[in-house]
Amino acid sequence: MPNGYFSLILHAHLPFVRHPEYPEFLEEDWLYEAITEVYLPLVFIFQNLHESGIKSRLAINVSPPLCEMLSDKLLETRYTLHLENLIELAQKEVERTGESEPQFSDAARMYVKNLTASLRLWNDKYNRNLVNAFRQLQEEGVLEIITCGATHGFLPLISTTEAKRAQVEIAVANYKKHFGKSPRGIWLPECAYEPGIENLLKDAGIEYFIGDSHALLYGEPRPRFGVHAPVRCPNGVAVFARDVETSQQVWSAEVGYPGNVVYREFYRDVGWDLPLDYIKPFLHANGERRNLGLKY
Repeated sequence: MPNGYFSLILHAHLPFVRHPEYPEFLEEDWLYEAITEVYLPLVFIFQNLHESGIKSRLAINVSPPLCEMLSDKLLETRYTLHLENLIELAQKEVERTGESEPQFSDAARMYVKNLTASLRLWNDKYNRNLVNAFRQLQEEGVLEIITCGATHGFLPLISTTEAKRAQVEIAVANYKKHFGKSPRGIWLPECAYEPGIENLLKDAGIEYFIGDSHALLYGEPRPRFGVHAPVRCPNGVAVFARDVETSQQVWSAEVGYPGNVVYREFYRDVGWDLPLDYIKPFLHANGERRNLGLKY
């Protein structure tokens, strides 16, 4: 008999940003960067594992705002242009680093290779729609996809029960729209819980939720195994709590991966490091510096 089980649950969310009234918009870059750096590689890795016969069983929350953006035709088109622009910059960087900064040449070539592969996957394999790709993975038994609040609203601070209920019920409806069935679980926005939320979840057909560690540790009665085992609320809805130490490995700049010297410095970007005249063709029309996505 196994001693226990490890539950890997990923949280995928971005605020909804879509500005058709402008030809380009800074905050939309958040989505494009996340597609390139996170969502596209994840789908590709999950699919490769599945096709290799490896059962990667895990859960991922894809929030309603993110579902809407990932299935929006305007944003799909704009992301394609963004990726093509980034490939052109990376190719230019191969030439520049080869001549003046050879210590970055390998990284520049890596960007060309990876970004070109990303464009091919985006256009040819996933037909520019990652929501459908996630749905297929769920239908094939690779992932369990759960939902989040409709707008990622912080439930304990929402003033009325009706508004809290709307966050849950609209999230369930959005999930059905994109994934063709009801969600079993929900990642509470910011993992924030207060007594009574489980009743709203049960009314919406939710079987379990993800909460922060103290939502479980300060419960009555105190859980025997702390955050290392799920518990059921009196109404039968189960709660899984985040493990603090694991979360620190992901988020903490002091003890986690982000602060380790072998990782890229996220805030160092060629959009700020290189001369303005050199990068200007790759900036927005206003010519203001911004993160372009190539980091050494």
